[in-house]
Amino acid sequence: MTASAAQGNLTIGVARRDIAPPRPELLKPTGMERLEPTRGVLDPLACEAMAIDLAGERAFLITSDLRTIDHAWVVEARETVGRRLGCDPRRVLFSSVHNHCSSPVGADDSPEAAEALAEANRKIVDAFIAACAEADATRRPAEIAFAQARLAEPVGENRRLRLSNGTCVNSWHGGGGICPPGLKVAGSPGPHSTEVRVLCVREPGAPRPFAALVSYPSHPHLWSIPCFSGEFPGAARREIEGRLPGLAVLHANATGGDIDIHCMHPGPPGGTDAEIRWFQESNRLVARRFADAVAPAIEACADYRRPASLRHAYWSSGEDDPANNRVTIVNVVVLGDVAVASIPGELFLALGRQAEARSPLPHLVMMGYNGSYGGYQPLPLAFEQGSYEVMRGYARSETDLLEARPGRRVRRALKDSGLQVIDRLVAMLADLAAGRAG
Repeated sequence: MTASAAQGNLTIGVARRDIAPPRPELLKPTGMERLEPTRGVLDPLACEAMAIDLAGERAFLITSDLRTIDHAWVVEARETVGRRLGCDPRRVLFSSVHNHCSSPVGADDSPEAAEALAEANRKIVDAFIAACAEADATRRPAEIAFAQARLAEPVGENRRLRLSNGTCVNSWHGGGGICPPGLKVAGSPGPHSTEVRVLCVREPGAPRPFAALVSYPSHPHLWSIPCFSGEFPGAARREIEGRLPGLAVLHANATGGDIDIHCMHPGPPGGTDAEIRWFQESNRLVARRFADAVAPAIEACADYRRPASLRHAYWSSGEDDPANNRVTIVNVVVLGDVAVASIPGELFLALGRQAEARSPLPHLVMMGYNGSYGGYQPLPLAFEQGSYEVMRGYARSETDLLEARPGRRVRRALKDSGLQVIDRLVAMLADLAAGRAG
């Protein structure tokens, strides 16, 4: 098939499914330990799928309002999608936004809570599969473009502060880190998150896109309210879609292991009702800041193209055993000069910047938290600087993974883990760019 013939064969569809737990009163969101009973679902939780077909080559991109994706869900969903929709299962790419008001656990040890948790998890996996099927069924002729936006007002900031002696402390909720006597705050040890990368999709010649995959690195959580919520990513998605009618937004996290949105906000006033009001107002504020930059970039995007080929590369550190949550996966789809990479979570932003700078392809959109092991993966220098992230993170073996402590076991990070992920990603991109893979 000639390139010109292939260019007319790109079709893309999108779909969204609700993933809010059916019985939230028996559950609670994971992360940021909740101390009060869960009150219910504050605003929508969803997953999205984008189905891509180019000259018979097919791939699916899944984004979700989850904190983490269990690896068993990845294995089941992609095997089912592959079997039902005639796609290589490894061409199903996953991502969650690391939302701390989502992925459910039982509120207690009761049989009722266990049943509600199983029901909620089943709904998530079924939603992944159903969204892919609907996206595939609604594919239409399409062309793509890459857009980039720079935030004018702060959304995600580096949460680490460097002190005058070279060590680092964390800064949360706008109060700054704790600075010991005799030291001074010397600034941030890494970049802030100001850039947003977007894959735009429109029908050929249409005045505006019908879908956009938005990639932004951050920890999106604000506060440990006793509710399920889509947090900042859900609010941003709704804000952009409200400004650009007819657009479906898929929001992905990227390399935001040292980035937070709540480090620029003072903590909320006391009392759960006041905290919830503050939480909603803050999400809307940050979503407006985000949309102020991203919506115009999507609307102004003009360099649409129909790529000649879809290429794919997949790497895993081990067998894809559903019970193996320590496997590391890097999964890449390339459309023309745009690469979409599904990677583990919690890499520092500077590592993502390295991947973008070293990529042989001009445009790279990363989707983090992909259902493989995703503890913190700092820069090697961070281990000399210290602070929270280097005590919790990625490891490559059972020996490294677990460190005995009185009464508990703690995850440890390794100095080169994040660099290894980036090196692997860049090597895969190089093979794809040179035609050695995909």
